[in-house]
Amino acid sequence: MLLNIVKAKTEQGKDFNFDISFDLDNGLIEDKHYNFLTPVNVNGVMNYQNDVLTINSEVSFKLQVVCDNCGESFEKDIKFDLNEKFIEQYDSHNEEDYLIKQTCVEIDKPVIDNLLLNIPTKMLCKEDCKGLCAVCGKNKNFSTCSCEALMEELENLDNPFNQLKNRR
Repeated sequence: MLLNIVKAKTEQGKDFNFDISFDLDNGLIEDKHYNFLTPVNVNGVMNYQNDVLTINSEVSFKLQVVCDNCGESFEKDIKFDLNEKFIEQYDSHNEEDYLIKQTCVEIDKPVIDNLLLNIPTKMLCKEDCKGLCAVCGKNKNFSTCSCEALMEELENLDNPFNQLKNRR
């Protein structure tokens, strides 16, 4: 997605508000089953001065994800700050900066770079998700099972390895 910076370049040092939205590919995050339910919205301020465009903005979107504990699908709102610099040439600045292309900048690359850094690595449907029973596979958030009691009973049987538990 291209962000037009003509006004910012002609009126150097002045802040300009912008609000743009664009779609991202659902396969963007490898090994995760994330679906973008809404377009990615970038809302912020840009300022051009001394051949450098500075963008300070907030990125927001909604994902459909699978809980890492219980496997249930749920929706999650994601928001993070995006503060980046765009430059005219690499020679004079840090190579981590993004380039200005004449009258616009490509905003998707910095958004994707920051998204990958800001998205939680572990997604939980709720903070206290109980997950799945390791024995029968039931979702402990919705039902109970007697597997834990059965496992405790089996552990208390005459097992020669029980002696190892008490050693420290």
